[in-house]
Amino acid sequence: IRLLLMDLHISSTTMADEKEPDEKEQQLREKIASQKTHMANLPTLQSIVDETGFTSPATKARAQLIKELSDNEEQLELLLESKRVAAVIRLQDELHPPQNSEDCPICLETIKHVNSTTIIRFFCCGGWICKQCSNERNAKRKAGGVDEMFHGKCPLCREKMTRADNHKKAKCLALEHSNKGRAWAKSQIGSAYMGGMSDFPLDREKGVQFYKEAADQRDPDGLLELAVAYNIGYTGVLERDESKYLYYLGEAADLGHSRAQRLLALTHDDECNCEKGYLHYITLAASNGDYKAGVSLGHSYIFAQHGLTKSYTLGKHYSDPEKYSTEAEEGNPRAAFYLSISLYHQVDERFEGIIEIPGYSPIPKSLFWARIAMKKGSTETAGIATNLISILENDAKSHCANCRKEAENSSLKRCVRCLGAWYCGKECQVQHWKNGHKFDCIKRK
Repeated sequence: IRLLLMDLHISSTTMADEKEPDEKEQQLREKIASQKTHMANLPTLQSIVDETGFTSPATKARAQLIKELSDNEEQLELLLESKRVAAVIRLQDELHPPQNSEDCPICLETIKHVNSTTIIRFFCCGGWICKQCSNERNAKRKAGGVDEMFHGKCPLCREKMTRADNHKKAKCLALEHSNKGRAWAKSQIGSAYMGGMSDFPLDREKGVQFYKEAADQRDPDGLLELAVAYNIGYTGVLERDESKYLYYLGEAADLGHSRAQRLLALTHDDECNCEKGYLHYITLAASNGDYKAGVSLGHSYIFAQHGLTKSYTLGKHYSDPEKYSTEAEEGNPRAAFYLSISLYHQVDERFEGIIEIPGYSPIPKSLFWARIAMKKGSTETAGIATNLISILENDAKSHCANCRKEAENSSLKRCVRCLGAWYCGKECQVQHWKNGHKFDCIKRK
């Protein structure tokens, strides 16, 4: 039914969406066309490098022209992607208008979908603030700052804040809210019973009952937890039921729960092989801040899956740790690996396969992220990251990055800062740094 509604709405809105490009898009297209026309009349980068070398002014000038063109092409790709995402969100809002939108009491920004993925709940009063406001408060506390207004108290009710690691106290407060009929608290208590946590006994029958009560009140977290329970099944408590799993998962997803949207996307991909459904819900999840969904979307662009055109620009965009705080670096080695190969192949494609021009080389940054994937990834991720590192390092250390002299008996020394360039001596290293390696070099952590 969801897919049928999507098809009907897409058909009815296609003509409206196929309008003339906006001013910014038109300007980018005209600029790109002009740059391509100009560059078509110039010698190729390869011919310039063959004639004058990797560090000559002519090579640098040609590389800069390529970079300027690439930057504009990247801007255009990101603009078109933002329009695609906006169209998906618009379609979702037409099919399922937001039902639980509220304003953050601190910044007054409207949170379109209030659930555990978009807000931080205070168990003292049951109120909440948006995650952006919470992150700002946490950053100030970590920096040694003092919250001058609240001094460790709840910003809403002024009660003393419950310590983050005091789960027992938090769940006791949640139980009080649950007894008052608050759906979000019933989801919390349901989880406590299901896991036997925070001094609550392991009682899955009670846990499921709390989930059902929360789901009956259309709580997105309760709907998702009940869906997961039906997907697992508990002997003597709840029979596994895939149809109910999909029903409650869909309800949670359409109420804007990003984790539910990601899981629903996976069911479209794994069980019914529906690219349209997968792409719709994985895009929604990524737009709502689910970094795992973003990484999956990046994977689809890198390998041209689910009806998407291959794009290392968008693969890099969705794998970039800055887009999801530090998740790619600290929590998702797979994202680090995708970022690594996107950085490498993006330059390889645009610079005619010439990847060692100082100031334009992807090697140090690509190695940086591949090493993170190798150190923190699963056996599979670490294995493919190790292979990539081996390929990049073996090629780079076969010659001096500056004078191009071939190595003899592993005599080259490498840059201790990025471990991504090799030199036959200090003189070459200093010269290479001045020629542009200072822009490529990235400090290893």
